[in-house]
Amino acid sequence: MTELLEDLPDRRGAPTWPDNETRLAPLQERLGYAFARPALLRVALTHPTWVNEHARSGWPSNACLEFFGDSVLALLATEALWRRFPDLPEGVLTRLRASLVSAPALAEAARRIELGPLLWVAHRQAELREHDGSLADAAEAVLGAAFLDARAAGRDPLACAGTVFQALLGPRLAGLRPDDGKPAKARLQEWAQARWRRPPIYVPLGDRPPHERSLWRVRAEVTCPDGQIVVLAEGEGPNLRAAESAAAEAALERIDRGELG
Repeated sequence: MTELLEDLPDRRGAPTWPDNETRLAPLQERLGYAFARPALLRVALTHPTWVNEHARSGWPSNACLEFFGDSVLALLATEALWRRFPDLPEGVLTRLRASLVSAPALAEAARRIELGPLLWVAHRQAELREHDGSLADAAEAVLGAAFLDARAAGRDPLACAGTVFQALLGPRLAGLRPDDGKPAKARLQEWAQARWRRPPIYVPLGDRPPHERSLWRVRAEVTCPDGQIVVLAEGEGPNLRAAESAAAEAALERIDRGELG
């Protein structure tokens, strides 16, 4: 990690560096953090495929920064959730943290701050700029880079990384609910039990799909105490379990829209 700070080709005479600096300036504004050494941010955005094509460039990939940033992210997410939900038990906070820092959540955050177009990737693999895994890794690497940059510059590394964390995940954190991250079927069961004191059931529609590529279709419904059947939603998936989850998700969306009282 020390070598990343000392041996990057970010001198004014280095090839391509002035262009890099100009390219990264708007991103630093979106992150709310100005890097003392923008070269670290350049590394955080460098996909391993680019390094494979430019082995003599002097730029490492973001792999080690992503590894470091993962730990920084875990600490910042834990503190943020503890402050956001001070009364929730450890198990619920652990589930919320997993939801907050999941690869899809990080990828969504990276897209929101337009990280993808700035990734250095292999010439013929531009699609990696939209890949969830690439974006999530880059988001973690950016956090790690901010921490290391701040520490080397004599700034408070956690506070500076915290600023970047808020830029990335602040909106998602603000919208979290205690039941987020819980499987859709479990959430729907809790709602149905509270509403009717009955769990939902999942009814397969039609015959068993004839081949592997066919989709299962399932209806989620509840039989009320008076015998009335309330259809909650339908869903489909490559197997029965996936179709049931899709139906539960669709039912929860209807609940959020006020369509199911």
